[in-house]
Amino acid sequence: MARRGGELEAFVAFLGGLLATGLLALAMAGVGALAGIHPGPRLTTAVAAVLTAVWVVTTLALYLRMIARGRTRSGTRS
Repeated sequence: MARRGGELEAFVAFLGGLLATGLLALAMAGVGALAGIHPGPRLTTAVAAVLTAVWVVTTLALYLRMIARGRTRSGTRS
């Protein structure tokens, strides 16, 4: 039974992107708390931009890697 469409790969990549972003956010919050940095509006905007970029890039990279791996495996049957 062959599965087509990549819905599972997209969902797993989405969760992987959220995990990576969440871990980065925790690390950034921890460093900020230890350093005693008080976030202002510019810092908050910058952090939101960085986290959004990390989420998009991670999700896209994971999805493309899983799709490429699936294509190479589907060509070889044992």
